[in-house]
Amino acid sequence: MNDEEVLATVIDAIGQETGNAPSEITPEMTASDVPGWDSLAHVRILLEIGVKLGVAVDIEKTYRAATIRDLVPIVRESPRA
Repeated sequence: MNDEEVLATVIDAIGQETGNAPSEITPEMTASDVPGWDSLAHVRILLEIGVKLGVAVDIEKTYRAATIRDLVPIVRESPRA
């Protein structure tokens, strides 16, 4: 899976969990830019990404991400679940 496919999956998971249309979510946005993205939503977003991509995302590593795009390499480096 390439970066753009991972990014699309991440955006889809964010939209699904927060109730925002994926078309309204851009890679440059931060969690605070997305209505409904709180700490519980963050955990649920990561779980959804993990299920969709078959990986175990380390939540601690995701706290380093400043933007949604910054999540892509973290997800890509995650071990298979």
